[in-house]
Amino acid sequence: MNIQFFGACKTVTGSQHLITIKDKKILLECGFYQGLREDAERINRNFPYDPKSIDAMILSHAHIDHSGNIPNLIKRGFMGKIYCTHATKSLVEVILEDSARIQVYDVEYLNEKNCQNLEPIYTPNDVAPVIERLIGKEYGEWFNVTNGVRAYFQDAGHILGSALTTLELNEDVLTKRLGFTGDIGRKFLPILRDPEQIANVNYLITESTYGDHLHDDARTSYKSLANAINNTFIKGGKVIIPSFALERAQELVYIIHELIDTNQIPDNFVYIDSPLAVKISGIFAGYLNLVDKETREIFLSKNKNPFIFTKLRFIESAEDSKKLNSINESCIIISASGMCEFGRIRHHLKNNLGNSKNTVIIVGFMAENTLGRRLLDGERQVNILNERINVKAKIIVLNSLSAHADQKDLIEFIHNAGALEKLFLVHGEEKSLNVLADKIQKEDVDEVIIPDFGEKVDL
Repeated sequence: MNIQFFGACKTVTGSQHLITIKDKKILLECGFYQGLREDAERINRNFPYDPKSIDAMILSHAHIDHSGNIPNLIKRGFMGKIYCTHATKSLVEVILEDSARIQVYDVEYLNEKNCQNLEPIYTPNDVAPVIERLIGKEYGEWFNVTNGVRAYFQDAGHILGSALTTLELNEDVLTKRLGFTGDIGRKFLPILRDPEQIANVNYLITESTYGDHLHDDARTSYKSLANAINNTFIKGGKVIIPSFALERAQELVYIIHELIDTNQIPDNFVYIDSPLAVKISGIFAGYLNLVDKETREIFLSKNKNPFIFTKLRFIESAEDSKKLNSINESCIIISASGMCEFGRIRHHLKNNLGNSKNTVIIVGFMAENTLGRRLLDGERQVNILNERINVKAKIIVLNSLSAHADQKDLIEFIHNAGALEKLFLVHGEEKSLNVLADKIQKEDVDEVIIPDFGEKVDL
């Protein structure tokens, strides 16, 4: 048995790891790579293996960097089942439909702007075959993946439906257990239950997004966000928040709702400019059994919906989105995509970065070579939709809202996973990976591996 790494290798996007056991092949995820357009086009359009050879897939959660290239995989011949939690199954459909629409829109825009003849990697018509292959499973339930392989999901606490996976691999007389984190969440985040713990595994593949970083306590996010909003409103400015439509948008609405209810910020209008966020908020309502105790106490016990309040407006049409540009009063605009590479957020940044009264609040990880990362790094001029924009707005980073485990969380998680023969660090940039590896090698792990793209390791 072996595992080969085809994504999220010394980077944080495009998650794909291929397990081979006897004559069976199991793919751990099939995510979209995000970064420079030329790189993304090359990496996402083609696969370094034959999709027809894959027997089954495990999907940890619905984020696009973990699920986004599944339609293309099926177009290229994948015929197997895709195992995930029930909540992930519900979310993946709307996530992929949105991704397909964005691709079609972007290609049409670029073709018209640059007289090119590009084709989208997939279209909305390619999403239905994905949904047909999704098999929803409960947390805490062993299930068969292929002959000789069974799996078990635990709550990862990262987004709704996110799963930690334990795979039991049986080859002849040899039985080994492999843990795969997908993305690990944090304690004390709004809405979600805290992450569970993978235990008693021989091998572990773990994300390392913040392997070199310690977050502020998640419970400080309320005060930090309130201060940023109040300081902007005093100047008469707008608050622009790039956000993933999935989970982060709901967390922000939840926190802002509570801040308004407790009179910590003014009751100004809040716009969620994302048709996807509207659909996802509806899906959340169907999975209230997965929320944490605090959400039950603060909202549900009072018959209040955490995702609805008086001056919250969901923007669905492109026409209504454009109308936000003409609003003069202070407000909050939350829009996708989270890394500012796709979607309506680019238009809001283009129209608001040039005003020093405004504030852009970065509330999540920004991968290298993305617009969000350039803003995070303090660039004073950025290219948005083929125009150079001067950055005069204030840029604020709130790491306390991150949905990824930090270095301390990761080390604790790895330490409690069992007597590991091999530890694989993925889903992190090189600095983060190397710092975490140095820390971990002082722990009880036989071998720490930072795989290169395409690297194969025998288990």
